[in-house]
Amino acid sequence: MSQSRGAVSFEPLFTAEDIGLRKEANVEHVMKVFVTLGEGLASRWIEMPKGVLLLQTVPDDPASGAIYLYDRELQVFYFVLFAEGRDDSLTAAEFDELVTEYNLVSWTAHPALLQRVLSKAGTA
Repeated sequence: MSQSRGAVSFEPLFTAEDIGLRKEANVEHVMKVFVTLGEGLASRWIEMPKGVLLLQTVPDDPASGAIYLYDRELQVFYFVLFAEGRDDSLTAAEFDELVTEYNLVSWTAHPALLQRVLSKAGTA
């Protein structure tokens, strides 16, 4: 079964430390700083013990969302990319559909798996 936007990939962006956060910062503060830096809003937020999946949108533009995954253990932010179609002008409804279709909650629950995928691809 093919997926509506082709393959999904995760592009490492930066660490929490890179944006001036201490290792012991709580996840709410980390997310607030991340969203503030992007001058956006957290339109959707799925929090798991090891990761957070976030839809960030531009204020007053509900079709401007991008999906990010935060690895709470490694404190690394990833941009969620799709091989086909747009990945930076999503609505909340599209986010909900993509979370289900691509099982993004599984990646959020186990972000350490991203390191294996990225290592095999030679990007980690």
